[in-house]
Amino acid sequence: MLGLPAGAAIDILSDDNTAEYWERSDRFDMAIDLTAGRRGLVALGHVLGRWIEHLLAIRVEIEPLTEAQNVDLTWYVGLDAQGTQIGNALWRGEDLDEATRSRIVGLYGLTFPDAAEVLDEAKNGPIYLLLAMEPDGLLRMKPQNLLTGLPIRRPETVS
Repeated sequence: MLGLPAGAAIDILSDDNTAEYWERSDRFDMAIDLTAGRRGLVALGHVLGRWIEHLLAIRVEIEPLTEAQNVDLTWYVGLDAQGTQIGNALWRGEDLDEATRSRIVGLYGLTFPDAAEVLDEAKNGPIYLLLAMEPDGLLRMKPQNLLTGLPIRRPETVS
């Protein structure tokens, strides 16, 4: 699980242990399951969508993807440095080796229900969000990339 030592006592957050989370939160011994097709990626997508709406006052829909074939990376946002590097490689048309592909933890398609919020060059498809762990298995998410990397129309600044 993301490169944790074999003997690490980490519990996966589930319906059976949610009541324990708050008393254990500072021990960092619970994790969400980010396996493709499971609830953790869906939940993370909902959190990211709510965060964007709260900070930018823009509603978005974020859907986890289990795979992406023949995608048009017109616009993408790396949710961490590794996700950005992978997105850059894909945008340049490079093939990913198996080791790099295996580090991808999350892939999302983000859409805007109100197309007026989106820059013209990004209106023809979803915005892809990529989350990947480092080669050593560490995952460092940078959600602030969403605030600066989304192709949204920003109101003019009045000075």
